[in-house]
Amino acid sequence: MALLDVKTRQKYLKELGFYTGSIDGSVGPLTKKAYKDLQNKYFTRKQDLDGLYGPNTDVLLRNAYSLKDIKNFKLNEFRCGCKAKYCTGYPAIIDKNLIDNLQKMRDTYNKSITITSGLRCGTHNAKIGGVAGSSHTKGKAVDIYMNGKSNTHGGRVELVNYWDTLPNARYAYCNNYMKYVNQNPFVYKSSTMGNATHLNVK
Repeated sequence: MALLDVKTRQKYLKELGFYTGSIDGSVGPLTKKAYKDLQNKYFTRKQDLDGLYGPNTDVLLRNAYSLKDIKNFKLNEFRCGCKAKYCTGYPAIIDKNLIDNLQKMRDTYNKSITITSGLRCGTHNAKIGGVAGSSHTKGKAVDIYMNGKSNTHGGRVELVNYWDTLPNARYAYCNNYMKYVNQNPFVYKSSTMGNATHLNVK
């Protein structure tokens, strides 16, 4: 995927509050400062705080921009569970459909949602026993806990069924229950999900 062009970067950075200059497509001091300020806000590894605009910063900027108008979720909630041990913390672009559907779920139930597993780099995914090519590594899945719902199996089943109604949803599951969109549910056994619910988009 090609990097965002400079004018688009400047537009995104300006709307996020990092850039105060003109949208002129020129990488001057203010644009370079905005790159570094963006990195300083989200990256924690020294090696990632280089002030340069490369693939990692491009992914970060796209993600930050996708979440700028989302009321109840912040980018750091999706951060890879490796805590920057193996990656920047943001190894993939989060699918906008996933973000929007999470907000719709939050609005519908009016209950707080905790993302228990968001983005995963390949190394972290392997170390915690995730399936190879997990949708978490592609920005298309999260595991969540919702106060007042996730503490019971019936509540988790309700969340799975609700996800089935949302645009561009693919499937959702909790321990003992899984449903692909427009298909019949079936039993899904998981020894690791606990009281979390997995949500996935196409």
